[in-house]
Amino acid sequence: MLFKRFTIFILGFLMINSLNAQLKNMSFSANYHLLYKNIAHSSVQPYLESHQLELDTIRTKSKNKINKKLFDESLLNVKKKDIHITADPLFNFTIGSKNKDLDYRYYSNVRGVRITGDLTNNFSFETRFYENQFFYPDYLRLKSDSRTKTSNIEGMAFGIGRAKKFKTYGADASLANGYLSFSPNKGINFQLGHGRHFFGDGYRSLLISDYAPDYPYISGQYYLFNKNILYKHVTSWMKNLERIPISSTPEALFIPKSTSFNILSFSPNSRFSISMFEGGVYKSFDNANGKINPDVSFFLPIIGAKAFDIDSTNNIIYGFNWSLLLFEKLKIYNQIALNPNSSSTGIQVGIKWLNPLNSSNSFLNIEWNTSSTTIFSMNQGQLNQTYSHLGHELAHPLGSGFQEILLRGQFSYKISFIRFNYNYAKIQDVYNGNEIFEPLENILSNTKTYKTRLFLNTNIGIMLNKETNMEISIGHMTRKNNNLLENYIFLSWRTNLKNDYFDQ
Repeated sequence: MLFKRFTIFILGFLMINSLNAQLKNMSFSANYHLLYKNIAHSSVQPYLESHQLELDTIRTKSKNKINKKLFDESLLNVKKKDIHITADPLFNFTIGSKNKDLDYRYYSNVRGVRITGDLTNNFSFETRFYENQFFYPDYLRLKSDSRTKTSNIEGMAFGIGRAKKFKTYGADASLANGYLSFSPNKGINFQLGHGRHFFGDGYRSLLISDYAPDYPYISGQYYLFNKNILYKHVTSWMKNLERIPISSTPEALFIPKSTSFNILSFSPNSRFSISMFEGGVYKSFDNANGKINPDVSFFLPIIGAKAFDIDSTNNIIYGFNWSLLLFEKLKIYNQIALNPNSSSTGIQVGIKWLNPLNSSNSFLNIEWNTSSTTIFSMNQGQLNQTYSHLGHELAHPLGSGFQEILLRGQFSYKISFIRFNYNYAKIQDVYNGNEIFEPLENILSNTKTYKTRLFLNTNIGIMLNKETNMEISIGHMTRKNNNLLENYIFLSWRTNLKNDYFDQ
């Protein structure tokens, strides 16, 4: 009888204070365009619509039904009582040339679809599917080749993972992601999905970013004390871009690994936020024994549990992040990453100017990042626990052992915009940004030498649809790696719902 009463009490508690739907995650590109203000717990991404965001008033809706359909809302938009279903085509058609050489194209042919839904007041979902063919810029093609030459696979598509060869130097790959989102009350959200996460207020993250491909995950978010405190845990499963060695077949499974991330954020108001991060990559496969169960701390969604993990084969990263909004428009932020096993650190400092010169839907961002060479590295016998997923760094695209300063911005007038991303970096020369895949012993024994990398990207275009970030733009990209210079001019028509980190 006591158990029955307790069960009834718990169920009653969970069902009170029902939400007004909108339990969907905002696309990561929303942070890029800064279409929102008053973001609570701004370091915890993806942002949850009903919990963290207030829509900016500059997003006015068209009164004309035709204009509304074309420029403001989804292609399919069905609302009936507590049900709201949307569907949109997704695409990225880009064509360009390298150094005015039409024989080498910068080319993207991406087609897909997105479906979202709010069902009742407590349940939402989203699913996306993309079919992709690429001709990458030359430097990305070479990086892809270096990551796959020992992996017994045809190729790698950045932001996607494994890829097949497409013509002479292209890549062909599919991408599918989505999630189910459930909130029994205003203070709790659970998700089951295949996607990405991000921690920090900057363009980069030194802890976990949306650069790596999607991965299966289970997450929980809990809001306490009038949403001043947010606790989030993510349990996920990732893979190395290497096949299980005990199999001789070309389609052997990729080496698995278990990952978990815990975040505690305190935000007393929309101006200030401070948060802690704990992440770990756990041993799930042994070359000699096959698949094994990860350490027990992997299963504990409690921040600080990994501090008592005595298994040094696990790759544990700690982090700290804070941000402060000054004068309604100026945001300063800082992030620190720490690996206690190697006593290595990473530091990020940045400043954002929101709507500069009273230009709505605009921003200016300066950011500096640096990382120790060994912060994500493991010993020779522990490379299955690299801080990576399918050949991608989990944090910064440059891996480790770098210094970087970047200047980013967007200035808009009505539906037109100019967007730029300029950055300069010093990178460890020996491994060319691949340190996290190298044994710690090798890194420590090599002499540290550096090379410079300059990246300049400018786009001018128009925003056609605010719901899918559909835009047409013309752009120019320059990359100089020491004395090697590459220039690209390209024309693009795309729905911009995910970030593509070509600036590496």
